[in-house]
Amino acid sequence: MIAFGTAVTDPEMYSRVGRASIDRVAEPDSVVLVREGFDSIQEPYNELLDEATALPGLEALVLLHQDIELTDDSLLERARPLLSDPRTGAIGPLGWRGMDLHRWSESGERLGRSVGPGVDIHHSAGPVEVEILDGVLLVLAPWVVRSVRFDPRFATDFHGYDADFSMRVRAAGGRLFCSDLPYHHHMARPWRDRAQFIRASVALARMWDPALRPLEWAPDFRGGPG
Repeated sequence: MIAFGTAVTDPEMYSRVGRASIDRVAEPDSVVLVREGFDSIQEPYNELLDEATALPGLEALVLLHQDIELTDDSLLERARPLLSDPRTGAIGPLGWRGMDLHRWSESGERLGRSVGPGVDIHHSAGPVEVEILDGVLLVLAPWVVRSVRFDPRFATDFHGYDADFSMRVRAAGGRLFCSDLPYHHHMARPWRDRAQFIRASVALARMWDPALRPLEWAPDFRGGPG
């Protein structure tokens, strides 16, 4: 059974875009989870993970932003072959590899596909293994749902939460894949705030680069694949 989860701050947008997409791809036994009214994405996402953990027969949890439109019904068909590998932790349509953590969004190789208002760029065909996944759309394996959580320290600036989560999945033994998941990002909120990106990048580097903070590199995990 595939579950879907969304953090909603704009009910009209969610109803018109996110929920309409979920209804398009959901299977008869799919469960749809929603959290509303939060200032950050970490708290509702962690609540969604906690709720999904208790669902019987969970194959994956699909986390999608309220303004993500799934443009056809192939999401689950594309994701299931990758999820059959117990090492797979998460799948998404857009990611990076070979980047520097202190400027993760501006360095390295972008992979997958960027789709938004006036933008449709194929960076690569998938599936391709990556180091970081963009958080707009994440398909999470059951072991990740049970064992990895989003860090509230990234709540203030929004950015970086997905990069940190990706690092946590990899540190727990998981693999991340960009795959050809057809979507359109309607961009319900502005996101290119340079100061926010800088703060998030500094936090990522401090948390994950042992050369910067060798005594503080100790994220908590609740388990790994298997």
